Amino acid sequence: MRMLLSLGLLAGVLSVATADAKKDPTAGKWVVESVTRDGKADANLTGATRVHTAGKYTMTPPGQTEALLTGTYTVDAAKTPGAIDMKPDGGQYKGKTLQGIVKVDGDTLTIAFTEPGKDRPTDFESKPGTGVVVAVFKKAK
Repeated sequence: MRMLLSLGLLAGVLSVATADAKKDPTAGKWVVESVTRDGKADANLTGATRVHTAGKYTMTPPGQTEALLTGTYTVDAAKTPGAIDMKPDGGQYKGKTLQGIVKVDGDTLTIAFTEPGKDRPTDFESKPGTGVVVAVFKKAK
C-alpha cells in the first residue's frame, strides 16, 4: 500500500513538472552563448547567466553575483514559434514590453525580440536595420 501511495505521489509530481515545462519551457538557469543586435555580433553579455523562475528573470554578468538586469516575462508555448513578452524593471525600457519569440531545442534556448513599439519578430534572425536582437543560451550545468 505504501509503495502504491509513493508511486502515485511520484507520478503526480512528475506530471506537474512536465506540465510546468510545457507551460514554460524557458524555466531554469541559462548561460549566454551569443547575442546579435541589428545584424551585428555583441559580445558584451557572452557568459552572462539568465535565470527564469515563476515569471521573473535576472541577467547576471559573468564573474559577478549581483543581477544587472531584472524583469518579468510571460511565455505562450502553445504558439509556433513560442511567444515571449518581457518587461524590464529598469533601464531605458523600464516597464515597457519587449515582444519576442522563443524556442527551446534540447539544452539550447533562443530568444528573438524587438524594441518596444515594434512588431514581434517572425523568425530567429537579426538582420541590419530590423532592430531585432537574437540571444542564444545554453542550459547551465
